Amino acid sequence: MNKLPNKCLVVGGGRISLSHVPHLIDNPLSDVIGIIEPNWMLRFALKRLLGLKVFRSLDSLDFHEFDCAFILTPPSSHFSIAKKLLNHQKHVFLEKPMTLDPEDSSTLVSLAKANNVHLSCGYVYRHHPVFKEIKRLVKDGVYGLPKSCQISMRGNVVSSDSKITWRNLGKGSGCLYDYGCHVIDLSIFLFGKPNFVKCLSKEELYQPGVVDRFSANIDHADFFNITSRITCNWADATIRKAGLVLEIETQNHSIYTDGQTIKISGETTKSYSIKDLDTNVNFYLRGEEFQNQIETFFSSITNEKLSYEEIEDAVMADEVLLQIYEQEP
Repeated sequence: MNKLPNKCLVVGGGRISLSHVPHLIDNPLSDVIGIIEPNWMLRFALKRLLGLKVFRSLDSLDFHEFDCAFILTPPSSHFSIAKKLLNHQKHVFLEKPMTLDPEDSSTLVSLAKANNVHLSCGYVYRHHPVFKEIKRLVKDGVYGLPKSCQISMRGNVVSSDSKITWRNLGKGSGCLYDYGCHVIDLSIFLFGKPNFVKCLSKEELYQPGVVDRFSANIDHADFFNITSRITCNWADATIRKAGLVLEIETQNHSIYTDGQTIKISGETTKSYSIKDLDTNVNFYLRGEEFQNQIETFFSSITNEKLSYEEIEDAVMADEVLLQIYEQEP
């Protein structure tokens, strides 16, 4: 068992690191030894703002200096970095999606198992109090067996004058690999393994090959005999803040949530909010789900209770992503 706290390395100091690093600094199970960031301006800013050591690359470190790593880099780099770390028997947290190739993702899972280390992926909605409650309602059949589901995520991320970055240029970019992977994983989290995927629409609004809006059906017939209709749009100028809406139809009920309120209608009528659920966390930034996710990661390491069920779901999410990416509507 690792001695507490776990010595933690952060790989990547971009925007998403602002959602993770404060949690890591605050968490008593984590001792952040430094951040790897190739951009010298970001290194300078991170060192001044956070007071942490900064490094240009993995080659700057002795692998004996840390126990685990949070990889917060663009998806195209995930496989090579994670493979190297897993082969050095380091526990790894990957931002979503795992990789751009499901075979690469499967390889990482195999490496984690072979080296007896934990591997996790940043699908925070699994750790959100509201969606955990929705999972309970579905699993226990509280309002009947689910018959259909719609999940929609919208935001105002890109426009015609957006700066070109890895987020909106080339494979691994766009709404599909940003919003899309969250929605796909949420469907898998709720209803199990998908056995059929159909892309219904894809729109490239600003850059060739970059999907800004899409819709698809995911068939979970092996489990709940249910089809999820997913829609994502990250170019909606009417939206101030990104949001996800989910609605499940059962035999006699409709279950609706926007991530803050759960509304039940039908034979039973009920409404309750996130405030009525267990939202007790030691540190809050953006949402309870980020803290819950990190707590789960470190708990698995320190208690040596390694489970690969969630990361195998993340591989399935990569498979669905690739199918939608390659399919013509």
